Amino acid sequence: MPYARKDTLAWQKGMYYHIYNRGARQLTIFREQTNYLFVIDKIQKYRKANNVIVIAYCLMPNHYHLLLRQDGNDPAGNVPQSVSTVIQRPIT
Repeated sequence: MPYARKDTLAWQKGMYYHIYNRGARQLTIFREQTNYLFVIDKIQKYRKANNVIVIAYCLMPNHYHLLLRQDGNDPAGNVPQSVSTVIQRPIT
């Protein structure tokens, strides 16, 4: 999963988090430009809903990295968790 175990991380308002997620068996998750744009759109949607600021991101063919700042009480880990739920279905 793209988030830390709940018993090892205390999500805190104002803190920065480097979060990454890799495709299963390191398979390609971004096959074409529209796949990247789809995920960028979802990151934007879920970061607004969770009061999280995206400091930086890097999307590569088989994984992605996010540097997030948690500005609200909702865990910053909700963003990649929600994005991963959406992209687990094939995006072609």
